[in-house]
Amino acid sequence: MQAVILPRLKAGIDPIPGQFKQSAAISSFDASGDYDDVGATLKYALKAGGGSIAVLSLNGAMSRFGICGMGGNEFLNRVIQRADLEPSVKGIVINAHTPGGTVDSTELLADSIRNFSKPSVGYVNGMCASAGVFALSQAKAIVMEDSVSSEIGSIGVLMVYANQAKALEKEGIEVEIFRADGSQDKARLNAYEPLTEEIRSEIQADLNEARRAFVGYVRRGRAGKLSSDEVFSGKMYKRKQAVSLGLADKLGSLQDAIRLATRM
Repeated sequence: MQAVILPRLKAGIDPIPGQFKQSAAISSFDASGDYDDVGATLKYALKAGGGSIAVLSLNGAMSRFGICGMGGNEFLNRVIQRADLEPSVKGIVINAHTPGGTVDSTELLADSIRNFSKPSVGYVNGMCASAGVFALSQAKAIVMEDSVSSEIGSIGVLMVYANQAKALEKEGIEVEIFRADGSQDKARLNAYEPLTEEIRSEIQADLNEARRAFVGYVRRGRAGKLSSDEVFSGKMYKRKQAVSLGLADKLGSLQDAIRLATRM
């Protein structure tokens, strides 16, 4: 890209050739002339879906802001809301390959999928776990890739805590934390101080509350389709068992998911 961009910069012209912008669907600007990242993403998504179905990617670890605000739950929420208002969009397919992610903002994304007024189809592109299921369960239908490696599940919540105090002690490092007067509850959960029973109880209560919300969303989104409560144990399920348990509706390809959204 340096060979393309640097000579154009020296010549005082737009460093990105127009055909690059067009092929990447990044030449989208709002009325003020500012770059419209949501509109550009939706334009590209429509192209991927054949012109009327927007194929939106939910790839990698999920978080509120993603990378530099792009690809995060908030951004995808904005794209879905724009798609709902855009007449040219007749439906969406959420193309998901994700291990899940943080609890933060997952409800936001799930609500935007559930509240989408047009047809919505979730597509499990190999794997959809944890927060990915939380969100995808709110689509009107779920299609799983028909592959031996395809899996869905991990409906549950956990937190990993690592106390580094003993490891640092072996290295001859002693950590001491000072807090200002009146800040006795500041950052009580850290990698150096032992957990009190009070903090352990708070953590457990937070995890239980998050799981209740998770299970409630999946029950609501897959109402009338789930055949067993065993799916709420946190286990992952391969494609055929997932369909039999009601975590997915059918097996197929991404094109099958697009065709289903079109028929819907």
